Amino acid sequence: MHLAQREGTHPAEARRAHGASSQQGFTFLELIVVLVIVSIAYAMVAPAIGNRLSSGDPKQTALQLRSTMELLRIRALVDGKKQLLVVDPQENQYWLESADHAQAQDERGQDEVHRVPSGGGELSARGIWVRDNGEVEFRFYPDGMNSGGDVFIEQRRGVSLIAYTVHLNPLLGTATIQYGE
Repeated sequence: MHLAQREGTHPAEARRAHGASSQQGFTFLELIVVLVIVSIAYAMVAPAIGNRLSSGDPKQTALQLRSTMELLRIRALVDGKKQLLVVDPQENQYWLESADHAQAQDERGQDEVHRVPSGGGELSARGIWVRDNGEVEFRFYPDGMNSGGDVFIEQRRGVSLIAYTVHLNPLLGTATIQYGE
């Protein structure tokens, strides 16, 4: 006598109950198909993301500059020492310096020079501390104030001009971004 018949269940019901538990999950072929579809989608999307990150955007440059200025303000407050941001319009770059005018370095000992990427706009600056070579210093003081001034980021696209201004308010110590001139 069959086990299912002894327990009072029909043999077909016993097979269905046993088969349902062994059929749960995905087959290897289904997993491979899903991986192929995801790989194709990634291959189509990744180059577009990479192009956006490698080519600059004036708005992104303005956001990075403002973040750098806010960081220097906080460093000056916490460390109790004057901090400097130097903008070099001729080389289209900016960097951080300590109060003794030596370029700051990252954890690998590399200078923290931020070059504006292609398409990120052209830098120009206006401030009260201008070096002989045209570099403009922005100073951040331990009391939360700064030397004030403006950094302009401009990019021509066809006949239109995209322009952002990062403005340093010397009394409030804030950095704000304005679109346009």
